[in-house]
Amino acid sequence: MISKINKYIKLVFGILNLYILKNIFTYTIQISCIISLLSCINKLIEISNKIHNYPVIHIILIILFNIIKDMELFLPIIISLSVLCSIISLILKNELIIILTLKKKCYQITILIIKISIITAIFFLLILETILSFNYLLFNFNMKKNTTNYSIYIKNNKKSILIDNIYNNKIFNINIFYTTNNNKLYSIYHAKTAKFIKNYWILYDVKHLKLTKPILNDYIPICIWHTNLTPYELHIFTLTPELLSIKQLYHQINFLKKNNMDYYYYQLYMWNKLLLPINITIIIFIITSISFRKLDKLSIKSIVINSLIVNFLFYIIHQFILYISFIVHKILLIVLVSHLIVLLYCIKINRSIL
Repeated sequence: MISKINKYIKLVFGILNLYILKNIFTYTIQISCIISLLSCINKLIEISNKIHNYPVIHIILIILFNIIKDMELFLPIIISLSVLCSIISLILKNELIIILTLKKKCYQITILIIKISIITAIFFLLILETILSFNYLLFNFNMKKNTTNYSIYIKNNKKSILIDNIYNNKIFNINIFYTTNNNKLYSIYHAKTAKFIKNYWILYDVKHLKLTKPILNDYIPICIWHTNLTPYELHIFTLTPELLSIKQLYHQINFLKKNNMDYYYYQLYMWNKLLLPINITIIIFIITSISFRKLDKLSIKSIVINSLIVNFLFYIIHQFILYISFIVHKILLIVLVSHLIVLLYCIKINRSIL
């Protein structure tokens, strides 16, 4: 008899898993569509003055990657709203009370919701990261226009590079500045064009200005420039970190480290992406603790308001900590420790109240 009851409970919770998964997944898609629409409208307003300069396909790509960027940025909020809507739906249909009669501990329901939320978040995150990996399409369209729309400036300890335009693996109006240990400029190379062949660049129509006494001014028709800066690296530099996938950010960080360049800006965005599952876990703990704890005391309106306030506060604090850690260059230590403390506190609160 007991074995039959256990089998029945396992069957019920198997169906429950699918039911909650369906609810959260459905709400995630609906909220994502709203975020996408708002992102699309915002980007169209932003480029409205320049829209005649872009072909239709390029406009579609710009809007698409902007949507993906915003979706990834607000993914914790999207998932949290989906979970909140799912819980409210269960409460309104009196299904949550039935679920709680089958399982005495709300904590187990919380763990179930967190597992489903993380699975949903990772699924969406993989899709977003896959689409972001094709961001070279934006770079190709910029090359066809014969411009990157802005100059590329790259700096390491003793060398700075300024590039005006890129087109078909060629760069135009490139300036290379060399400085001393005291950051005093002593040599400038200016080339009208440069072409990448195999593992090096060929510079054409080079003017070399050496700031010595007397000042030397040389003209070199053709010279070879050996550098780690490939067309792919230029592609990465033309895009903001928000439009780079985790793999591309990791590649860029390694490249900047090898060339003694500042990589913390890219590291900030990489860790922000990697911490998404932890952020979502913390947010879901907060929502479930408020919903289940106040189920008999608060109205649905109070549950929604309290959940939204706490979640947005956590999101703002998380972003604030990230940027503070970027300033002090201790991203991994500060962010991970702060998130671990919050996560342990949420687990303790949930165990005590559920």
